[in-house]
Amino acid sequence: MGTKGAVRWLAAAAVLMGALTACSSSDGSDGAGTTTTAAASTAAAAGQGIGTKTLVPGKAWTVEKPAQEGMDAADLEKARTYAFADGKNTQGVVVVRHGVIVSEWYTAGADADSWVASWSVAKSFSSAVTGIAVADGKIAGVDEPAATYLTRWKGTDKAGIRVEDILHMQSGLQWDEDYDPTSAGSSDVVKMGLSKDELAYAASRPVATTPGTRWLYSSGDAMILSGIIEGATGMPAGDYAEQKLFKPIGMERAEWWKDAEDQTLGYCCLDSTARGFARFGLLYLHDGRWGDQQVVPASWVHDSVQDAPGDHPGYGYMWWLPEVDGVPKDLFAAEGHDGQFIYVIPSLDLVVVRTGTYVKDPGPAVADPNLFGKYPPDDLVPGKGTKPPDSWDDAKFLAPIAAAVQD
Repeated sequence: MGTKGAVRWLAAAAVLMGALTACSSSDGSDGAGTTTTAAASTAAAAGQGIGTKTLVPGKAWTVEKPAQEGMDAADLEKARTYAFADGKNTQGVVVVRHGVIVSEWYTAGADADSWVASWSVAKSFSSAVTGIAVADGKIAGVDEPAATYLTRWKGTDKAGIRVEDILHMQSGLQWDEDYDPTSAGSSDVVKMGLSKDELAYAASRPVATTPGTRWLYSSGDAMILSGIIEGATGMPAGDYAEQKLFKPIGMERAEWWKDAEDQTLGYCCLDSTARGFARFGLLYLHDGRWGDQQVVPASWVHDSVQDAPGDHPGYGYMWWLPEVDGVPKDLFAAEGHDGQFIYVIPSLDLVVVRTGTYVKDPGPAVADPNLFGKYPPDDLVPGKGTKPPDSWDDAKFLAPIAAAVQD
């Protein structure tokens, strides 16, 4: 699910359909942001090439003072003050410049090893995995019909939907991502999350308009993309990502949720750490390259952050292209509900991660019998799932970080 609007509709849907489980005993406590006390890593960063923009961490990160990487600590403190103000429910912030951590803050009780939620940040990972599958020859290209890999669509009125139409959220399929509680009974995103076979639900939506002609934000499209990846590679998208993406960039702690049919939830729910998300942002900052390895094709990264055709708020291949006052125009971002963000600003050689309060379910990362009982959003079950900020202003958070750059 996206970050736009609150999702109080889930409360109505969950109560009506018995989706939510009993409250966790964890208190999910909040507190003022605390700076990590980790010393600079003794492990050498891997992949140092021409200039600092090729610097990536090895198994451990290098941590330095802001001034060592040309940043002003006082300006960074303004961002920290905003992020950890009462009601913001920020769990962690990581600021990376020149491939090293220059600032890292966590709420009381959390640290660099704490689990974080993704919600729709996972869509950007699904896009990356698709690009890897194209490079591997598993997917012929973005102009290939999705039905080549999602064979249930062969010979149907969906046979002409291309992979790129899915990536651009322009499948043409009927979809209701309505967040209004009064519409909970008709919302497709709620119905999908309550389904045991989420891919079947998404793929069964009827064609509403010609593919490639209308932009419509749809978690169903991202779930379909997961099915395309599985059909092309012969394994769940999350398993393919583990081999081709997580391991190469050192995301050692990553769990991508699946539905009850063992299908990766391509639209959401990739649990990692704030530092893990920073690795992914750094990969895209470096045009898909990690040290000596081209993990995601550079051309794919470029195409991913180009505005899709049509009328929409700035969107590429499942990456947002926001315009934020006080921040360079080349900003792009992975965004998830309840305030999950990976911001990438290439002109400043900067990656910023912000994650919200998250209490992870102790069981397997499987949405069985449904997603919302184990992964409740919007603080619907205190002490379990994710808790949103009372409000969030990208400019108030990011502009001070951008202003901190002194060189």
